[in-house]
Amino acid sequence: MRTLTKSVFGAPGRSSMSALALVTLASAIAALALVILALSPTAAQSAERHNGNTIPLSGKTLLKIDKGTAAALSDAGVKVEATGAAVGPTAKRPAFAFPIVGGKVDKDPLGGQIVHSGGLSFSADSKSVVVKRFVIDLDRFVLTAKVAGTGQRIALLRLGAPEGVKVGSEKIVLKGVDAKLTAQAAKALNEAFDTDLFKGGLLIGEATVIAKIGDGDNGEDHDDDKNDD
Repeated sequence: MRTLTKSVFGAPGRSSMSALALVTLASAIAALALVILALSPTAAQSAERHNGNTIPLSGKTLLKIDKGTAAALSDAGVKVEATGAAVGPTAKRPAFAFPIVGGKVDKDPLGGQIVHSGGLSFSADSKSVVVKRFVIDLDRFVLTAKVAGTGQRIALLRLGAPEGVKVGSEKIVLKGVDAKLTAQAAKALNEAFDTDLFKGGLLIGEATVIAKIGDGDNGEDHDDDKNDD
């Protein structure tokens, strides 16, 4: 600020720039900066990647827990349950179901984000960890989750390449998606339960994404998730 003041009002023995000239120069610099930003690789790629052809979503994502992992968790006394709007496994559907409440994706190439309501509770004895508000990032193929009570969002699951992909006018379906625990999530769970049971790369299960096009609410929080931070 001291240098700017001297430039505007002049210093003893030196010529000064007029206020009008300074304003004109500042405007030119600002305009140039905007042009440079618009043409930068990051901005250009983002504009090309999400060019307005995005679509709101609804539907559900199913997660079938791997039998071996389920047995190991059960033997260790760790219970996994659905929370909020999520629904646990049933006899007819042996998988957790998480409602898709919004997000936006690009069809070609497939990318964007899919936002869910509900979550999972991991509990053992008197300890519990709740992860919720899942977001599938189709660009990085990772599922992130908010850890209840902390306000933090972590990378929970690393998603494998789908065995089947169907992209239609009304629905996007991803089948046979391996879901593996990230090292970050494994560390958090081990610390919470004082164990070394969880490992990065642990196969949690297989996911199926059924995203209906056009009925999402852009990922706004639902009442079932608002009061369990």
